[in-house]
Amino acid sequence: MKIGLALALLAIGCIPASAAGWTCSAPGLISGSYDGGDSAYIHLTGFSNGNNYPVAKKGSRATGTTKNGTRFVCTQR
Repeated sequence: MKIGLALALLAIGCIPASAAGWTCSAPGLISGSYDGGDSAYIHLTGFSNGNNYPVAKKGSRATGTTKNGTRFVCTQR
């Protein structure tokens, strides 16, 4: 039991900094999420669900465009 707890706490401490909080913005954004990878999840008003879209990442900023041409930006907090 103690070993399992110790391993769990160790794993929590090993979360990479790139997974730290990101905030996405776009016109009509309902929800957006990004974890520092190659794509961001963007859900816009007028659509029943969102989708993952490729991003161009430069430092603490990632930009992309949805299928309907809406540009979005995700910045690291």
